Amino acid sequence: MSAALDILRWVALIYCGLSLFGLLLTVTLGLVAPIVHARRARRTDLPPISFVLPIKDWAPGFRPSQSSVFELDYPAFDVTATAAEAESRAVSAMRSIIEAYPDHDGKIVRSTASFAASPKVNNIFQAIEDAKYDLIATKDSNIELPPQTARAAIAAMTEGVGLVTAITEAKGAKNPAAMIEASLMNQSHARILHAAAAIGLGFGLGKLMIFKRSDLHRAGGFDAIAHTVGEDSATAHALAAIGLRTVIIGAPIYQMLGVRRFSDVYNRQMRWAVIRRQNELPGFLLEPLGLSVFVALAAAFAAPLLGWSSLAALSSVLLFWFACETALAFARGWDVSVSAPAVMIARDAMMASVWLRAWFTKRVVWAAEVYDSRQDRGEPPASSAPAQKRNDA
Repeated sequence: MSAALDILRWVALIYCGLSLFGLLLTVTLGLVAPIVHARRARRTDLPPISFVLPIKDWAPGFRPSQSSVFELDYPAFDVTATAAEAESRAVSAMRSIIEAYPDHDGKIVRSTASFAASPKVNNIFQAIEDAKYDLIATKDSNIELPPQTARAAIAAMTEGVGLVTAITEAKGAKNPAAMIEASLMNQSHARILHAAAAIGLGFGLGKLMIFKRSDLHRAGGFDAIAHTVGEDSATAHALAAIGLRTVIIGAPIYQMLGVRRFSDVYNRQMRWAVIRRQNELPGFLLEPLGLSVFVALAAAFAAPLLGWSSLAALSSVLLFWFACETALAFARGWDVSVSAPAVMIARDAMMASVWLRAWFTKRVVWAAEVYDSRQDRGEPPASSAPAQKRNDA
């Protein structure tokens, strides 16, 4: 029994070592990522872009987020907002935003497509097919783009690149649930994504995606992404199948959080975890290496091997983890408050629950509705014949 227990302690110690090494590595890469990104941005021409903005729910921050598209420092682009509803608060707000920028080509269309697992794919399908330009950019309605975003994205769209995405950084959290989400988005997700981007890895990140419609058609069109609510990762995989890479740019985009409900944060993380399990299984399997509570408990279990008390090992791991995350947060200008240590523990405890539950479900909550995260691959409606158009201007 003692020998078996010692083996388990050694396994826990190795797990701790790998996890803490990964933490140091991602923090270091996150600090040098801006230099790496700057060296990769080589394209200088600025082709015209068609922005497609799917809208559904109105929320505080909707106006500045959508207005940020019209305020981009970019010479030629048009904007199409698309919604399943003929009228709503979000549609009305979008209409007033378009009217506030008469010098830009903008319109709202209604989407009635229903072939895809993802309501977002149904929403953007015909707007992309009808877009004026081949170069397409989609942006979620809660994302604010700094003025240089489009230039940074196109600079990264070099030979062999099929999809350009950006990392969302959280700002303005005003209650504990929002602070947990901000910590997830910044100290956890953004840290790992910046590190991955620094070594040339790219992932489909749906908050902002820029690609060529012609490339998507070559990759199988909407039929290649209609089977999953994770259309962002599905798009990256489809383009990779025809030899086109996905690149994450260094310039961040922003999401203002304000006040959040814990249930909404939890459901959102569950949806993304299920999508990662289905579409990015190798990365999903490694996620426990990035959860401080798992690592701290493993350290407490392995502590006798080093002659430490369990409490000392657990506390040391949590303190070291927080110090590393906080150093990167200060370097990148992310929000850090006196409650950050408690937020970190609550964040990783929640994500431990999310990770475990994600193994046993494919049902996800999106905009207060429940969806199957995958469905049989469907045939999208034909878009070439005018009689079969799915949008009404």
